[in-house]
Amino acid sequence: MKAMLKLFILKQLAKRGMSGYDLMKECEEMLGYKPSAGSIYPLLRKMEEKGWIKGERKGRKVVYSILPKGKKFIEELHTIKEEFYRRMYSHLAATAEIFDDRELRCLVNGEIFRKYPVLVKIIFRIGNMEEKEARKVIEKIYREIK
Repeated sequence: MKAMLKLFILKQLAKRGMSGYDLMKECEEMLGYKPSAGSIYPLLRKMEEKGWIKGERKGRKVVYSILPKGKKFIEELHTIKEEFYRRMYSHLAATAEIFDDRELRCLVNGEIFRKYPVLVKIIFRIGNMEEKEARKVIEKIYREIK
């Protein structure tokens, strides 16, 4: 989770400067997980030491902003993400063929994944949810599409 928290912090700081407390609240709102002060502040210090971010005291709080080295790291991650999606698509196609899985083949061979890569993310996230929560998400998606 620490690696994901680093990425989340960098992405948020690329948008605007934020305090550690602001980052904790933003994480809770967007990801449903609120990191403790004991995990976020040491992480912010390490990120500062690496030259990814810079903290500046403003009154009683420290406001962090992203530095060029942090922005470069985010760009590198986008390249890694694209390669991951390409490989995932390839593995899904191979799995469909190996196991003669008709439904998976329909999904992979269709243009839907190429046009809407977010669907891959949704499918994998739903796969990790409890059934009741997954049903709510699917129903919400259905209502919005309809």
